[in-house]
Amino acid sequence: MKIGLRIPSEGGKMPFDQFCRWCKDNGFEAVDVGRLTPEVAQTVAAHGLTIGTVDLPGTRDLLSVEPDQQAAGAEAAKAAIQAAADNGAKIMFCVFVPADPTLGRAKNFEIWKQTIPPIVEFAESKGVSIAMEGWPGSWPYYPALGCTPEMWRAMFAACPSPAFGLNYDPSHLVRIGVDYLRALNEFADRVKHVHGKDTVFDDEALYLHGNLGPTFKKPRGFGEEWWRYCIPGDGVVDWLKVVQRLEDEGFEGIISVELEDYRYWKDWEHQADGLRRARNHLARFVR
Repeated sequence: MKIGLRIPSEGGKMPFDQFCRWCKDNGFEAVDVGRLTPEVAQTVAAHGLTIGTVDLPGTRDLLSVEPDQQAAGAEAAKAAIQAAADNGAKIMFCVFVPADPTLGRAKNFEIWKQTIPPIVEFAESKGVSIAMEGWPGSWPYYPALGCTPEMWRAMFAACPSPAFGLNYDPSHLVRIGVDYLRALNEFADRVKHVHGKDTVFDDEALYLHGNLGPTFKKPRGFGEEWWRYCIPGDGVVDWLKVVQRLEDEGFEGIISVELEDYRYWKDWEHQADGLRRARNHLARFVR
């Protein structure tokens, strides 16, 4: 198991070579990238790092009701998968946010069943896996597919390919009230990649305004005041238990720190501090 990271906003403004050097100097072993080119792959390798995931484009179009958009989404997705295969990457990362959230998850799932399995089949033929993250999407619809165990069961039944699995991110499960350890126990064999992110709750804020959010100010970043995302070690997730369960399953992949914490977001100095703190906490358990 390795500890990597997803590039935060300020890190993405740095020259990629400089950012990779920082990663290596600070104990990270892998980096997730948005788009993979031969130059990106060469830079990652030159610094002794591994590519964690590559973002999968086209998913919103693939979940459209319009055939032309579906075709464009399939073309974009397959091109990115081919580029990943050509440059040695093994995992594509995605969130299934539909083009029309007003349709609801059940109707959008009917589209998903038609358009996504062929993409998974193509990825499998190239030796590449697709890992979906369980971010629920935005208020008021929370439309993203694959954000609950209920949906995971249905999606894996519809697309049983071993090339299709999870980007396990316990912070999202905690946020919506799902038992993150029970979910990991049930779906550990489907985990392709892990996000190192946590969630913390504020009992005083929950007392003041419940889950409606504050009236007289904006919530702090990456949350709704009564809850927010944070770095591992500052939230409720028991990372020792998470790592132990992954070890028991034989997971040898990457836990990538995904920095979404307002306390470590102001500038690169703050973001670098948050990344190091997150990595140091995870390193207590990852062997």
